Amino acid sequence: MVENGVVFFYYFFFLFIVFFSIGQLALLIVFLFNRNKEIPSTKLVELPKLTVQLPIFNERYVIKRLLDSVEKLNYPKDRFEIQILDDSNDDTTAIIEKKVDELKNIGFNIQHIRRSNREGYKAGALENGLNFASGEYIALFDADFIPHPNFLIDTLPYFSDKKIGMVQTRWGHLNPTQSFLTRAQSTGLNNHFIIDQEGRYKSGCFINFNGTAGIWKKECITDAGGWQSDTLTEDLDLSYRAQIRGWKFVYCPEIVTPAELPDRISAVRTQQFRWTKGGVETSKKLLPKLWKAELSLTVKLFGSFHLLNNYIYAFILLSALISVPLMIVKNTSPEFNQLFNWNKIVFAVILINFTYCFTAILADKKKIILALLEVLILFPIAMIFSLGMTFHNTKAIFQGISGKKTAFIRTPKLMVVSGKNPYLSSEIYKTFIPEFLLFIYFLLAVSFGIYFQDIGFLIYHSLMLLGFGYILWSAWLERSAE
Repeated sequence: MVENGVVFFYYFFFLFIVFFSIGQLALLIVFLFNRNKEIPSTKLVELPKLTVQLPIFNERYVIKRLLDSVEKLNYPKDRFEIQILDDSNDDTTAIIEKKVDELKNIGFNIQHIRRSNREGYKAGALENGLNFASGEYIALFDADFIPHPNFLIDTLPYFSDKKIGMVQTRWGHLNPTQSFLTRAQSTGLNNHFIIDQEGRYKSGCFINFNGTAGIWKKECITDAGGWQSDTLTEDLDLSYRAQIRGWKFVYCPEIVTPAELPDRISAVRTQQFRWTKGGVETSKKLLPKLWKAELSLTVKLFGSFHLLNNYIYAFILLSALISVPLMIVKNTSPEFNQLFNWNKIVFAVILINFTYCFTAILADKKKIILALLEVLILFPIAMIFSLGMTFHNTKAIFQGISGKKTAFIRTPKLMVVSGKNPYLSSEIYKTFIPEFLLFIYFLLAVSFGIYFQDIGFLIYHSLMLLGFGYILWSAWLERSAE
């Protein structure tokens, strides 16, 4: 009876991993079939009035760099305003005040907007700023982004249709090769921006605003209900509400806006937790509305896959946990042997994800040999990192499902510096206890795999062991730098 339960639950969770991989394959095919489509644009006859919003909270290390880049934007000073939406409670505010005075003295229309509290966090700051914004269009940049001087001039022509409500540009990276951690993140983000966003957009499916490095039509924001703070991913939430209302979005991969990738595991976990939990909250909020809307079945299916893709972390972790007793059942109960001819399925899942990653690199690098060499390095790093993050992100998933409310915790930006992390909690080790226990669990699983000479499970459990080991090693490196 117990053996039957173990087999059933393993295949139940593993089935969702297979479905997710099929969705990835479908998105890859859509990307390949549509990637040569041109993005319509129009010549700017008159430059519209525009507001640049900069949501800020305790960004002492990068705020001056951001303001310096905004100062260089190639746009008439009488046609745009700058809003610094500053919720800081440290010396960031003093740095901003000094720079604001400098910019005002050279003719910039700039507002330093302070709130008495952080109600609604980033969404609350953006909504508050919108009340004072005079621009017809709203450009948004997070603190660690560096827009190119021609960003506004290059992006605005893509509002070629009056129903286009948002134009998103591709994220670039200032420090993609700084460490294994930044390599893993850059690989995942490049997959998203090169294949996911372009594939969905050019096939007519919904895409999302990525929270920064994009321009909104103000009318679109207000028509969709404004910025709302009931999820941790206010950008994804507003994106789907706007598109369900009939607004169109444009994605421009040719316009690249670079930013800093966090090089501290504590910062990465904070960011991943927010993205994962917010994605789950948004799926709960908007999936019913998506399916009730008058949209094509293709748009609904790809939209559902998009909103639900964060759940994959939970299915990977649960199937991996159950696979250990499953291995024991397989090697001690011969009657179950016929159920374990699944190596081809596992290989197919890995192959789909490998091809997905390779295609993104090839589309970026343009050279097959270079792309192949790079994917052989980056794919294992990205996979091990993802497996190591499964517990932390699964925790975020269950909190999102249960409706537990948590604060919007910013991702610390350090301007690509090394050494002491001023944002590091002295309690960092305690937060990694679950990963330590999982490391021990899969160390035992690997030992059992060697004992049973079960190569299939041995590889599987070794990857999980490496994943949690890498997270622990990253935490040790961060703490030892203090």
